[in-house]
Amino acid sequence: MTKSSERYRIEAITSRHDRAAFDCGHPFLNAYLARFARQNDRKGLARAFVLVPQPDSNPVLGYYTLMSGAVAFEHLPQTLRQGLPKYPIPVARIGELAVDQRQKGKGFGSDLLLDAITRIVRASRQVAVWAIIVDPIDPPAATFYQHHGFQALPDSEALILTMQDAMAWLKHRI
Repeated sequence: MTKSSERYRIEAITSRHDRAAFDCGHPFLNAYLARFARQNDRKGLARAFVLVPQPDSNPVLGYYTLMSGAVAFEHLPQTLRQGLPKYPIPVARIGELAVDQRQKGKGFGSDLLLDAITRIVRASRQVAVWAIIVDPIDPPAATFYQHHGFQALPDSEALILTMQDAMAWLKHRI
């Protein structure tokens, strides 16, 4: 977390979190947080985590979601295929990741990504996860993920980070 991490925390979304004022500049991401994040979390479709100030946990300053998935072998970059079976490969997906516009430039996007990757690495010790997949909402988001080591999937806008690379990435940040 950033230098001011003692003033902020990332926690699982609950009904007590004020999501109404959140505005990251993307209507889809705003609507997802306001209308679907808790609902999808309760249904087990995607786990949502929010960045909030301490101690009151409001308002939501940023968020991300995690879910499981698979990627077809043939959709992997050629450089990653060696030694893998030719059937779907287990992955974790970061579905959404957004920071309120009023909080931009404080490092919260990187803090959220660090938290997401840390949770995925921990889970991968119990449930097989070979890589992390993200679907950037726009070119600046793609640049953000690529800056953090994600690479393009062929014939897709999705990006991938292998668990091996994710663990190495974490060693440099924790």
